[in-house]
Amino acid sequence: MILATFATLTGAAAAADSPAAQPPAALKECAAIAADATRLACYDRLSGRSPALPGSGGAPVPAAPAAPGPLPAAASPPATAPVTAATAAAPPPQSFGLYAAEHPPPPPVADSVQSRVVALGPDAGGRMTVTLEGGQLWELNEADPLLAVGDTVSIARGAFGSFVLQTPTHRSHRARRLR
Repeated sequence: MILATFATLTGAAAAADSPAAQPPAALKECAAIAADATRLACYDRLSGRSPALPGSGGAPVPAAPAAPGPLPAAASPPATAPVTAATAAAPPPQSFGLYAAEHPPPPPVADSVQSRVVALGPDAGGRMTVTLEGGQLWELNEADPLLAVGDTVSIARGAFGSFVLQTPTHRSHRARRLR
């Protein structure tokens, strides 16, 4: 089995060095073109890909210089190419590989929020919960006997994804949002 695999691999390597594996003359002519857009149009014509349609979001491709020989029937480009949402929404080729361009940052989030307490009570585990205007429900790590309904509290982001609730009497509590 190993010997057969080795023979197959060495045969493939020898075939790659053969004259039949060398690129045809039309590819060499495309590779010799200095202008990027013209060279790309030449490759597109050889591969059968139609040039970008005007108004499709891509830049029109200039016509490639005529090749010395005719293209095979299988390589001739189709008469029209449909423009799909995927081609219209594709990022420009200049941003290919640039992480920041391909993955825009998320919208900014608030560092803190202030709201009025509308209800207090214990949860199923006996910890103090605080319900704020708008329906946010927060659980405190420890009870605060001075916190009352109607007080305005501030909740800020803490370290490592935690949150800190600060009362009007400047007492701070670790908090976890339940809903």
